[in-house]
Amino acid sequence: MSGPVLLDPVLLVPEEGDPQRRHDATFESWDTAFSALRDTINLGVRALNGVGAGLPELPGGSLEELVVLPLSGDYTAIRQNATACVTTGAAWAAWAGNLDRLAVHVALGWGGLAGAACAARIEGLALAGRAVGAVVERGALVLEEVADVSERLGVEVEHLVVELGKAMARLVRRLLSRACGPAGWAALAAEVTMKGLDAIADLVDDVRLVVDLLQRLLELKETVPVWARHVGDRLALLASLPDLVP
Repeated sequence: MSGPVLLDPVLLVPEEGDPQRRHDATFESWDTAFSALRDTINLGVRALNGVGAGLPELPGGSLEELVVLPLSGDYTAIRQNATACVTTGAAWAAWAGNLDRLAVHVALGWGGLAGAACAARIEGLALAGRAVGAVVERGALVLEEVADVSERLGVEVEHLVVELGKAMARLVRRLLSRACGPAGWAALAAEVTMKGLDAIADLVDDVRLVVDLLQRLLELKETVPVWARHVGDRLALLASLPDLVP
């Protein structure tokens, strides 16, 4: 009696997932320039505060450290894991199908109670394999959703970073043109003395815009842990995999 025809459960390392959204091409250049612009702006903020502006300084650290890494994650690697879940689920299904064929072959070729018991055991393993495959593929759906949200957050961060960079560059140009060197600061202070804070209203507005954009980035950062806990709860289903195999 010839043996059963078995399928080959293929398990290949998946490639990284491709971007699914349009990204901001100028993000990297603004991210690199952020630290230099931030330090120049903070010097200007300290000088403006010396004449009563009462403005906050920008926080230290690069934008990557402040918001991008905590927010976006590596969506390409997440999609790679989702693909791996799909491939693994299909492999478990193929393995379960092979066990079904083996059980039939055993039942036909091995009579008596021993053959029936062996066939039943193999069928039980096949059922467990299908259950494992189904759970793993459910994990793929969650990971695809995580990747999509991760990339959407990344694009939103990139957009805000670019807007922030433009505002910072404009502010630096105004600071340098209005108050370059000790003589410039002295002239600006004298203008404030005569005209009040209206004399530096444009600078104050730009500083507040920069602070507001950065605050929006930081607030976006605060929303991620809540979402991540929710995703973690959904991915906990994968922890049940060892219990499915008898």
